[in-house]
Amino acid sequence: MKNLKQNIIKFNHDKNFKYEDFYVSNSNKHILELFNNWPNWEKNFLNINGEKFSGKTHLINIFLEKFKGIKIDAENITNGFVKNLKIYQNIVIENLDEKIDENLLFTIINTIDQD
Repeated sequence: MKNLKQNIIKFNHDKNFKYEDFYVSNSNKHILELFNNWPNWEKNFLNINGEKFSGKTHLINIFLEKFKGIKIDAENITNGFVKNLKIYQNIVIENLDEKIDENLLFTIINTIDQD
């Protein structure tokens, strides 16, 4: 049987996360359309999940460029961050599968849900 593992070709170029460089396909166009409908979402909370290299970070950077906000890794969330939560228009929390204080996460979700 052939090895069906996909290999990533490494090019010597800087990463960019511009809208015009995002490849839209059938598997990701729905999330791009959803992003473009902000702030007319039913809820102010969205969870994006996907395989490594599927374009999640690219989409998030497009969203933050267009709608402004902050990106923070889940393990870096502190009480101080939660206290200043209201100053940010949009918050992206990366790596929710990593270690996170559940009380802080639920506080963030409850704060967002009140808006």
